[in-house]
Amino acid sequence: MNRIARISARIPARIPAHLRQASTASTASTVISTAKEKEPPLKEKKVDWKTDLLKILETEHKQKKRKLWKMRVDQQAMADIFRFTLKDDVQSLVRLTENQLRSRHSPETVPVCFLVLHKKMEKILKKVEAIESPDSLSIFIGIADLWRSIKRNETNTTYLMAILLLSSLRKWKDQRSYEERSSKTIADLFDSMEQKMRQLAKGVNVEEREMEVFLNSDDQKAIQNEVEMLRSFSVPVPRKKEGARYSEELEDLIGPLQTNCHQEEYRNNPFQVDGMEKGKYKTLFEEHLKTESTMWIQVKNTVGEAAEKNGKSGEELITEWDWRKRISDGLRKLDQNDTHPLVSTCLELLPREKLVEILYFTVVAACSQGQNLIGATQFQYDVLDPILKELGNAFKKELGFNETEVWKRVFDSYINYFLDSGVSRQDTHREWWSKACKQQNLAPNFQFQMGNLDAETRNEVCNVIVDVLFNSCLFPVESKDGKITWTRAFSYRSISIEEESKLSTDCRLSLSRMLSINSKLMAMFDKNPFDFIVFSTFNLPMTVPPRPWIDRGTGGPLYTAGQDIIRNMFEFKSVRLNDEMRQRIQSPAQGRPVFDALNQLGSTPWVINEPMLDTLKTVFGQSGCKESEPLLEKLGIPMRHDTFDVPDFVREFGNVKKEDVDVEKFRRYAKKKAEAVKMRNESNSLWCWMQYRVVLADHFRGQTLFFPHNMDFRGRVYPLSPYLSHMGDDVNRCILKFAKSQPLGSHGFDWLKLHCVNLTGTMKRASVADRMVEAERLIPSILDSARNPLNGEKWWMSSDEPWQTLAACVEIENAMKYGSDVASFPSQLPVHQDGSCNGLQHYAALGRDNEGGVQVNLTQCETPNDVYSDVAQRVEQKRKQDEESNGEDRDVALKLREALPQNVPRKVIKQTVMTTVYGVTMYGAVLQIKRQLKAMDIPGEDAAIFARYLARKTFASLNDAFTSSMALKDWFRLIAKGASDLMKTVEWVTPLGLPVVQPYCRLLERKSKLVLVPIPMKQVDAFPPNFVHSLDSTHMMLTSLNCANRGITFAAVHDCFWTHANSVDEMNQICRQQFVSLHSQPIVEQCSEWFKTTYLTPRIQKILPPSEVDRFADIFTVKVKQGELDIEKVKDSVYFFS
Repeated sequence: MNRIARISARIPARIPAHLRQASTASTASTVISTAKEKEPPLKEKKVDWKTDLLKILETEHKQKKRKLWKMRVDQQAMADIFRFTLKDDVQSLVRLTENQLRSRHSPETVPVCFLVLHKKMEKILKKVEAIESPDSLSIFIGIADLWRSIKRNETNTTYLMAILLLSSLRKWKDQRSYEERSSKTIADLFDSMEQKMRQLAKGVNVEEREMEVFLNSDDQKAIQNEVEMLRSFSVPVPRKKEGARYSEELEDLIGPLQTNCHQEEYRNNPFQVDGMEKGKYKTLFEEHLKTESTMWIQVKNTVGEAAEKNGKSGEELITEWDWRKRISDGLRKLDQNDTHPLVSTCLELLPREKLVEILYFTVVAACSQGQNLIGATQFQYDVLDPILKELGNAFKKELGFNETEVWKRVFDSYINYFLDSGVSRQDTHREWWSKACKQQNLAPNFQFQMGNLDAETRNEVCNVIVDVLFNSCLFPVESKDGKITWTRAFSYRSISIEEESKLSTDCRLSLSRMLSINSKLMAMFDKNPFDFIVFSTFNLPMTVPPRPWIDRGTGGPLYTAGQDIIRNMFEFKSVRLNDEMRQRIQSPAQGRPVFDALNQLGSTPWVINEPMLDTLKTVFGQSGCKESEPLLEKLGIPMRHDTFDVPDFVREFGNVKKEDVDVEKFRRYAKKKAEAVKMRNESNSLWCWMQYRVVLADHFRGQTLFFPHNMDFRGRVYPLSPYLSHMGDDVNRCILKFAKSQPLGSHGFDWLKLHCVNLTGTMKRASVADRMVEAERLIPSILDSARNPLNGEKWWMSSDEPWQTLAACVEIENAMKYGSDVASFPSQLPVHQDGSCNGLQHYAALGRDNEGGVQVNLTQCETPNDVYSDVAQRVEQKRKQDEESNGEDRDVALKLREALPQNVPRKVIKQTVMTTVYGVTMYGAVLQIKRQLKAMDIPGEDAAIFARYLARKTFASLNDAFTSSMALKDWFRLIAKGASDLMKTVEWVTPLGLPVVQPYCRLLERKSKLVLVPIPMKQVDAFPPNFVHSLDSTHMMLTSLNCANRGITFAAVHDCFWTHANSVDEMNQICRQQFVSLHSQPIVEQCSEWFKTTYLTPRIQKILPPSEVDRFADIFTVKVKQGELDIEKVKDSVYFFS
């Protein structure tokens, strides 16, 4: 038995089926290897196996390129269908259909072609002169000619649409006047077409619904009648057997979720809001569909000078400058024969006024948002997406397809999920959506869209349109001599962007192409603010429940436009993360728990916390006053850009020439000015973001809001709305609360008070009992803060999270008005429970490190442990040992004692301990600690020496407490290195079935082969933190799924879980149980088996020399001995999440 076979024999029986299938492949390779062992020993060939691996990579890259090419061909074909349809160019459409049938490059477009031809024939049938015209005869002959290209292996949808087209051709033939010669030709051609369809129609499934949404009742009857004429019997359609809710492979983890919660245990519908009736939702849905149909929405600017000004607005200035007319003139100057075909199509098919309006709003939106730099890629989307949407609308109108009515009918049924506890208890969002679509004979994943253009086409089209905008959008600049010059408002610039790293204090510079708005124009808009800020409709919360994500991550959250469920990483464009994920999903059931959790999080209803918003607006209004800076800094409110003093040359040196200034003085001035400009720009960016939040919160006052979620490639979830959501800083969180209220119940008021104290950050090491005592002592301060937030004692301002603390004060004050009946107070404030250094919690659980588990509160204790303080104490002990020893570190330890006589402070090593889970390197740790030492006034040279010493001691201390965990982290890095050595990117499957692919790859030429290869250092450094993040996301999703199953409101910000005050106890129980269930799985063993079966496939084993097979098999075998932590103890830990 060879090494892989021996290793496989030791794998536990609880490996899920999708891994066991991979294991089968490994077994097959074992047979090959065993057979080799029986052969006479031969001298191992010196084979350049890396060259063979490159050949495999080259083949894989070519396959991906072919898929991308096919996608572009599909997009081009659909664009041609749109163009020919809207231009009424039927002959070109016939030729396109014939080409698609013969080339078979885009078989999905053929049914659409047949459907459009059917609609064109219906138009002809409405007029006698059209029926008799030579044009209609020519169209018929063209269709008859392409009929010969229909093969036996076409899709069922193609056959159905061909049958529908045949029915309209039959009507045309029957209604056309008889003329002996032509009629006989027509009859002969039609007979041959009918004969062919008679042969092909035998196995047609007339109940297929893929294109049914485009068909009216007459079309459906026509297909049925035509089929009955073509064949004498019907083939019964086998009914699909309803399977389990989730894959049986995950039974150990989510078995209880396969069935519904008992009615007596189900609290109530967590998505149902008092006062939201069906009629109101339906009205809101109609308004939402109108919003989706547009690209932009204007939101009243209610903050700062815009709310008070008496002069001209930014909109009025742009109107004076006549940008709308200039854009129209610029488009008119384009030669349709000498520009990009898509631009030509837009100019020809879209009403000029509509096209001008789209582009005008795009530039107004860019100006109104207050930032002088906008990402070039984002601007391209802003320019093109509304144009493509308008083309799609025109095409749907031509087909007679009323998409709004379709979605209104589906929503009429789907909204019952948010109104009926019986429905929400028995079905997930995904399941109920499928039922609602089925009632309307609609595929659950149906989405009509023009299709995203590939990057190359998008650039080409944008270059034409953006050039028009740049030349059209001019504004007047007055020179010192009074001369007016019309200057461009926009230009492209390459900007150096400082990127911060979580792993070190170093920053790296990268060039990014940005749309730059002229600084003089921005100064004008500062003096003349916009009355309205224009936002993209894609970046806003929803006022109706989002469309759910369904199998394979398709579907939501918008109803009429598709979006990606996984966020793409623009710095690694060569890896299409959504495609990679879907290619690895082996069955429709795989990944369903992940999609259901996203749906639950996105369906939690919220409202604006209006008293908090009013206070925030008052404070934010002081951001233009320099005297308010100390207060605003404490409250996390950025200062407005005009409060910054930027050094001025004349003020600094007087009226002298630059060359007359001392070089050293000028350098100091230039450095000082650059730093001031940098600070001003950064503050302005933060100020604009704060303005967006306040303005949007004002806009959505009194409305129920939903924040649809998607995720990154690891499964970590994020709301799609970037400006306003519960995920963000203290300010973001304070202005939102649950739309659904729940009575506090017997323990809810205690949880509100405990939540308030927790937010202050002053009692992190205190017990719950001591915190409750402190909460009672603070009641007078809490009430004063709620009643007089800006004129009272201002106790809330001293909190770590002042705005959320104030929100808690207000909720407590409102609850106390209920007196002895406080249990009945309808509370809406979310109460938080935070994980205790959650990344290390998962590491300690994986390694079963008892000592480390105690430090991160996986076990019961009287007061919460603090891992940072524990590590600091261990570092201090090691320093004392070095001082008393004669080792090589004695001198450094003694010198450090002189500079730092007290015990090693917690803050010195906190960031290093925290980022251990992110895979911080020794180099990064040294930089982190050095920064802390310099902040304590230790000189730079000494700080560097001490930082290297303390970094080593910090890692050693972590290894003492987290022995197995740190060994596992090293093994994770080792196996990632093994995968990179085999020139493959690191991938795995989360415990809930989500395929994860690390996108850190680049396209290189190796040995004359163009291949997509991993970036080894990035793959290795990123795997440990990414793997752990996929686990913390899994834990959050399991908690969400189980809370929804019991009717508990739930929201999350990564490892911070939120619910109503009256359900905190139950959520805590679920949270702990799911952590135990997750880590009761053989996660590390599964990871080992996955790497063997994924990276040592039979094909790879044939290429590698036997010694290399053994070496990689040894690398992928976990040898870390687990500790003695009893994972069940988590259930009794008060401070695990608290």
